[in-house]
Amino acid sequence: MIIPVFPLGSVFLPGDIVPLRIFEPRYVEMMQQMLAGQTELDMSFVSVLIARGSEVGGEDQRRRLGVVVHVEQCVATPEGGYGIVGLASDIVEVDEWLTDAPYPRAQITIRPDLTSTEGNVIDLRRRIKVAAGTIDQMLQEMYGPNTQSAILGSNYLDVVELERMIANGASPNDALWFVARHLPAGPDIRYDLLSCITSNDLMAALESGIIHTQEMLTFLQLETD
Repeated sequence: MIIPVFPLGSVFLPGDIVPLRIFEPRYVEMMQQMLAGQTELDMSFVSVLIARGSEVGGEDQRRRLGVVVHVEQCVATPEGGYGIVGLASDIVEVDEWLTDAPYPRAQITIRPDLTSTEGNVIDLRRRIKVAAGTIDQMLQEMYGPNTQSAILGSNYLDVVELERMIANGASPNDALWFVARHLPAGPDIRYDLLSCITSNDLMAALESGIIHTQEMLTFLQLETD
C-alpha cells in the first residue's frame, strides 16, 4: 500500500489523539489531495518519527515504524492551512520510501496485532494495573490531583476506565496500549514501545520506560531545587 507520510518529532501510539496544524505547502497539498479522494487510503496518512533533521523543510532522516492516522476532524484556517484532529490506529512498517511528490510517500505494510505470548494472563493484568497506578501517580505529581473532572480532555490516566475495560473482558493488548499511551515519556521510549512484537515485550518495555521516566523526572526536580 502506498500512503502519504507525515514525519514528526513525536511518536504516536495506537489510540492516541493526534492534533496537528498543517501549514507547510507540501502538507497543505497532501490534505487537499486527501480531501479530494486522490490518495489510496482516504483521509489517512502515516506518522513516523524524525530520527534526524527538522519537521519543516525536508531533508530529514526518518524511522521506519509509525502509525496510521485517520483524520476525524479537519478545519481550514484563514492562513490557507488546516487544523486537524486524527486518531492513531495500526502500526506500520515502511518497506520503501518513494520520491516526495511534493510530500513524503511510502510503500508500507501494516503490522499484525501484538502476539499473545505464553504466560499467566492474570499476572499480566496485575502488572498492567501496577504500571497504571505508577503512571497515574507521576501524572498527578506533574499536573496536580487527578479528579474525574480533570481527566476529561487531559493527559490523566483514567484508572476507573481501565478497571472497567478489564472487568468487561478487554484484551491485555488493549489494556496495555491504553496505559502505555499515558506514559509521559520522550520519543525514544515511545518508539521502543511501538517496536514491540508481543504483549510480554510491550509490558517489559513499559515497565522499563516507567523506570527511565521516573529517573528523568527526579533529575529534573533536583535541577530546579
